Amino acid sequence: MLLRILIADDEPIELKVLNKIVKDSGLPAVIVDGARSGTEALERAERYMPDLIFMDIRMPGMNGLDVSAIIKQKQPDTTIAIVTAYDEFHYAKRAIDIHVDYLLVKPVDPADVERIIRETIEGKLEATGENEAVLPGISLNRAQLARDIVELLHDHYSEPITLLWLEERMKVSQQYLSRTFKHAYNMTIMGYLTQFRMKLAIKLLADPALSIATIAERIGIPDASYFGQLFKQAHRVTPSQYRNQCLPKTARNT
Repeated sequence: MLLRILIADDEPIELKVLNKIVKDSGLPAVIVDGARSGTEALERAERYMPDLIFMDIRMPGMNGLDVSAIIKQKQPDTTIAIVTAYDEFHYAKRAIDIHVDYLLVKPVDPADVERIIRETIEGKLEATGENEAVLPGISLNRAQLARDIVELLHDHYSEPITLLWLEERMKVSQQYLSRTFKHAYNMTIMGYLTQFRMKLAIKLLADPALSIATIAERIGIPDASYFGQLFKQAHRVTPSQYRNQCLPKTARNT
């Protein structure tokens, strides 16, 4: 497999920088073309059907977000990485709304570019069922990554964990983390975390000295009412009902 990349940026120096990063990466990827305006980017995306596009936000004609929205409608499997300056980061919400896959801030970090290429390759391989071994130089140990996610969840379950929190800790995109975890455990990351927290809650409920609110807070769910909802979904009874019905009277009365 050879990943097809399109680079869209109206600044020649930025085109050269990204070209060099891709070529120096040694990854199985080729730049099919460059575009210096939104119109060119749209035309070349339709012509080359790239797997990955690095798209600058500000370009003559159509801006990068408008172009990305059109491409995502016509080619939803194309991965798009928006490249933006710090003072343009307020565009991030719209980028999320149109399902852009990545946001990069200038000057781009070569490590981030390489990570995006690797993750895009992994996604294509998974979609096609192709053998990862045919890609020399790439180590995509999904099983280990999934285990690392579990370890983090077990170590930090009492904290307000989100996919963004995991992304920042592991330096891997939310999309890749979610896909890898689902592939390994056949469930979502947040679903696993909730299941783990509910099992811990069972143990803590055995201590009559702990209030329901205290237990909720200890397992990372500060809203006791929401904790009660999750617990009932998992065990078909509320925390209080479980404590009253399932624990021995001696445990409840001590």
